[in-house]
Amino acid sequence: MITFFVAGDPAPQGSKVSYGKGRMVESSKKLKPWRERVTSEAKTHVLDEPLDGHLRLIVNFYLPAPAMSRFGSRPAGTPDLDKLVRAIGDALTQSKLIKDDARIVSLIAHKHWALDTPGAEITIERLPV
Repeated sequence: MITFFVAGDPAPQGSKVSYGKGRMVESSKKLKPWRERVTSEAKTHVLDEPLDGHLRLIVNFYLPAPAMSRFGSRPAGTPDLDKLVRAIGDALTQSKLIKDDARIVSLIAHKHWALDTPGAEITIERLPV
């Protein structure tokens, strides 16, 4: 099992903006720096070979808390949880910590308001075959 925390403002991956003629760009300007942070931290945990086989990914996202929220104690608005996870999976693959995010067969993810430092706590576990 590998667990680590990445400080920063979690950014979603998957929402695109069209600039015409088939040119699509990620809509979140925060995505590139966020993925670079996740990739960099994940690289510090790389083993001899990327993790392969059946993997479980557990992610707790800690989002910057607004002064007021109509959703109360949990961030039930944007960014979408699945898009936050997509950025993590791709960064873990890019870092070579895992062979491919397609190896993730079990996923547990939560969004929380950050009490102090925004970011994500990431855990990767090997599952029995």
